[in-house]
Amino acid sequence: MNPRRTSIWIAPWDADGRDPGALLDQLEDCGLQAASLALSYHGGRLLLGNHPRRVVYEQHQSALYFHADTSRFGEPRPEIAPEARAAHALLEAAARRGFPVEAWTVLCHNDLLGTRDPSLCVQNAFGETYSYALCPANPRVSDYCAELCRQVAQVEGLAGLDLEALSFLGYEHASLHDKRGGEASGILSEMLSICLCPHCRAAMGPGAAALERHARRNARAILAGEEPRGLPAELEMVLIMHRAGAQRRLLGRVREAVGKTRLNLRLAPNERFTGGKCSLPEEAVAGVVEEATVTYFGVPLETIRLQAGRLKPRGVRMRAGFVFHGPDCHSAADLVDRIEALSTPVIGGLSFYSYSLAQPRHLDWLRSAIHRGVKP
Repeated sequence: MNPRRTSIWIAPWDADGRDPGALLDQLEDCGLQAASLALSYHGGRLLLGNHPRRVVYEQHQSALYFHADTSRFGEPRPEIAPEARAAHALLEAAARRGFPVEAWTVLCHNDLLGTRDPSLCVQNAFGETYSYALCPANPRVSDYCAELCRQVAQVEGLAGLDLEALSFLGYEHASLHDKRGGEASGILSEMLSICLCPHCRAAMGPGAAALERHARRNARAILAGEEPRGLPAELEMVLIMHRAGAQRRLLGRVREAVGKTRLNLRLAPNERFTGGKCSLPEEAVAGVVEEATVTYFGVPLETIRLQAGRLKPRGVRMRAGFVFHGPDCHSAADLVDRIEALSTPVIGGLSFYSYSLAQPRHLDWLRSAIHRGVKP
């Protein structure tokens, strides 16, 4: 492997009921040099491929996986999952051997707080809320994220924070048991992903009413079988500038809350993106975070090659992440192809998703790819 750092996303339930030292031995045997451990995560159901006791794991609804002081949060308060014990045990074992671990910290994707208080959530043009999506323009959401990061930064044994979902989450972001009678076009999804909660309305001023009218008319028209129409340029600019401003302010609150703790921001350098990655451009986060990770989940190999080749040095260290098992990789050769596609001078590290979903053969692929050496 070239000198870039290799890391893996891992979770407390992976360590629950296991010897943390043996788990770290396995990671190091694969040639991994670091890990990103989930300390704040959303709910879901996982098929675990490499756990000695569990196979189908239903996660706690959005929860914290460290010994937080929940009294310091406003209402509704987050909950601490039982697996927090396993997370601390793994951190202690990693610290003893000098194995770097970042805190995988999910911010605005929160199905517990959103369910309990819909006023915190993204609200579409029809007044419907997305219970999994906290709105980053909401001051109470900003307060929650800042306090969460402040407490995570105080956890002993961490190398920094890996920030996910410092962003607006839209209609397509995986959440509930989703059903639909037809494919949601990109434009329909875009119309349903515009947040028009009271805080976003206030920030966008007169543009909010125009966005609402356009989104409502266009969504109804598409559902009725008519040709989709994207946002007019002037309305798109209003929306993009609002989203960028909200994300910048939230990132500033997080930076202030954590002091000099190292920050790694999950980034989608696409100003129209609504998902679990921040949509600010790389140059906008330079000087605020130490590192940014661009992920290629569900992305075809040729697209990875194209997009990775376009990345430019913008004053922040770049890392790339991708899925090293199914459905993206079907063989060891697929994994090697992705590593080679991401072997550009701009990318200084690789992150592999995820230990939880990997089966033993996938870890064999990873071990083989790292140890055989892949030239930049």
